[in-house]
Amino acid sequence: MPAVLNTNAASLYASKNLQSAQSKMATSVERLSSGLRVNRAKDDAAGLGIANALTSQINSANQGIRNLNDGISMVQTAEGAIAAAQEMGQRILTLATQGANGTMGTADRTAIKSDMVQLLTAIDLIGGRTKFSGNSLLNTDAQAAVTTKFSFQASNQTNDTVALASNAFVNIGGFSGSLTTGGAVTIANAADGVLNFTTGTSPSQTLVGTTVYKVASTGTGAYTILGTVKSISSDAVTITNNTGGSVSAANSEFIVFSGQLTQRLSTTTNDVSLSQSVRDTANTTANFQMVQRAADAYVTALTTQRSLLGAYQNQIDYTVSNVTELSANLAAAKSNVVDTDYATETAALTKGQILQQAATAMLAQANQMPNVILSLLK
Repeated sequence: MPAVLNTNAASLYASKNLQSAQSKMATSVERLSSGLRVNRAKDDAAGLGIANALTSQINSANQGIRNLNDGISMVQTAEGAIAAAQEMGQRILTLATQGANGTMGTADRTAIKSDMVQLLTAIDLIGGRTKFSGNSLLNTDAQAAVTTKFSFQASNQTNDTVALASNAFVNIGGFSGSLTTGGAVTIANAADGVLNFTTGTSPSQTLVGTTVYKVASTGTGAYTILGTVKSISSDAVTITNNTGGSVSAANSEFIVFSGQLTQRLSTTTNDVSLSQSVRDTANTTANFQMVQRAADAYVTALTTQRSLLGAYQNQIDYTVSNVTELSANLAAAKSNVVDTDYATETAALTKGQILQQAATAMLAQANQMPNVILSLLK
């Protein structure tokens, strides 16, 4: 190497190495202080992209877990309401068994019937008040086709959902009754009409928005749609005919607001729904026996609903377990990409410190090297 004065190459090399050592030390200090290996894109551009993708999955999975846990709470709310209605159904069955006994007189059976009517009202109110976050849970039309009632999002994938079918959320109540004398009505398509019921027998406000049917006065035969309940006032019910043609209801026909109480669930010929068998039958042994069969079938129908809800809850529980495991594994994968390995990084910091000290010493030596030129000038 020539002896020159203007350019101290050794000093430049030493300075460069010192800057490099200081830069690496600064990086190590940043990683050790933040706990992150990737603090900015330049640290690992590809790793940052992978980490952000994993973060999206983790965040959505964690929210999915919360969504599913809300779903469990909702299902438990519905199942608890059905259990209460089922208990009342069991009570109606007990009363009907008592009323069917030959020792019962007319007054006794009238009192039993009054008790059963109040239980029907209480069941209908249970369905109306059973809500979760403002969503009515038990308002599915008992005559409607099975569809998806609720869907819970488990992750950020659009189709990653847990769907609950509507047949687990059928209206546990319902109402059926007779029109007043002269209450026959014909309603044009898309028009409103009024159904006037016998005083004291109109449906509750909880049935607004539900479908109205008619059936023969005997309570048997096909259910024919009349329309949808628009409003309820005293014993008058306004319905909107949305069937696509005119409809009519005669005095001889029975009006049904569809729910489990108004379905003909008993398989015995000429048996009617629990609502009608309680409200509109005479105080005879045979009629109380029909109430027994209707009540037994009603309790069985609610058991089916509860079983479906129980199966859904198990499904959601297992899904929560799976998504929780997924979230944990994704978090571990993200950690491998972005988190600082303290064992490795402290070793790098120690190496950097030594290199910095060595480079500083060598820079001092290099800065003294041009002094040799003074010796040549003597």
